[in-house]
Amino acid sequence: MSAETWLLVYGMLSAYCLAGCLMEHFAVFSGWAAVAPAQFRSVQTTQGHGSGIVYVVPKVALTALVVVMLVGAPDRILAWPLWAGAAALTASWLSFAVIQLPIQLRIRQTAERTAIERLVRTDWIRVAAMVAHFAFAVTVIAGTTGPS
Repeated sequence: MSAETWLLVYGMLSAYCLAGCLMEHFAVFSGWAAVAPAQFRSVQTTQGHGSGIVYVVPKVALTALVVVMLVGAPDRILAWPLWAGAAALTASWLSFAVIQLPIQLRIRQTAERTAIERLVRTDWIRVAAMVAHFAFAVTVIAGTTGPS
């Protein structure tokens, strides 16, 4: 596969995943405070499955692509921002696993408004990591040399 094809797929997935992250933060999590406790579990579960398909699956694909690019992408692709982007993706996944997921599981059981507020507040870590990843992706694309 050519460097241009690698970069096209990488750039598109990176932009898509940033948009998914922002959608989840601003549209999904922020809206949970408006859901009545009796309907909360059903709403959260349904939105969670939707977010999984629309955002998490592509983010898994992006993460796998970054690993493949680090191992076998053409030499012309700028390496340092690719590594930095991988670190930002790792921070995003760690934030999700260690902070956001436990809060979401608690919210599913309790529908506590304070837990929803805490989720939105702590989710900025994941959002910042995805913004950083996207910035590094742009740097990779912009810094890659032309055809050899």
